Amino acid sequence: MSEHESCALLGQLLLAGEIITAEELRQALRRQQSTGQRVGDILVDMGSVAPRQLERALRIQARLRGRADDDRPFILVVDDDPEVGAVVADILEGAGYRVGVAQNEAEAMAAVMAPDPPMPAAIVLDLGLPEHGGIELLTILRKAGETQSLPVVVLTGRPDLEPRIRERQLAISAFLAKPVSARQLLEVVETAVREEPSLCATPGR
Repeated sequence: MSEHESCALLGQLLLAGEIITAEELRQALRRQQSTGQRVGDILVDMGSVAPRQLERALRIQARLRGRADDDRPFILVVDDDPEVGAVVADILEGAGYRVGVAQNEAEAMAAVMAPDPPMPAAIVLDLGLPEHGGIELLTILRKAGETQSLPVVVLTGRPDLEPRIRERQLAISAFLAKPVSARQLLEVVETAVREEPSLCATPGR
């Protein structure tokens, strides 16, 4: 991960968590240009971020971006259960993808909206997220110009929510009800990376 990309994602995370304001981030970026300090350290010096908050944001940043040592297709897994997210990430990484894991809406939006690459090639989305939930996140993604056609594979333990996606006319690549096999998940993700999402697609129908 480049220093510039790191700053962009870190800033998005701190903004999404309402830890800093946009003006504080702009001030930190200006100081970074003149001093060469890391943005996080500057924000701590400014009193905008506590050291523990910075440490947590840096850990989340590393989890969101995965390993930045190659140009493999980047898949963002969004699941509030860290164990499930880790299992899905392991499956995808084993198939040759680069994977990041978000545990809530704010982390997912920070990863997607950071102004530096990589934009995910696809998102694997759990609908049972805290706060606003996965359907609201999907709605936001479909309203934003940059993410209207971003492939989204829904992977959820709530099959009863599929009609709500159809009612809202939210385009997805596939709807998978947990549990699913690794083979089925990989087949669906591979298809999603290649194709545009449709109104709603459920494998096997």
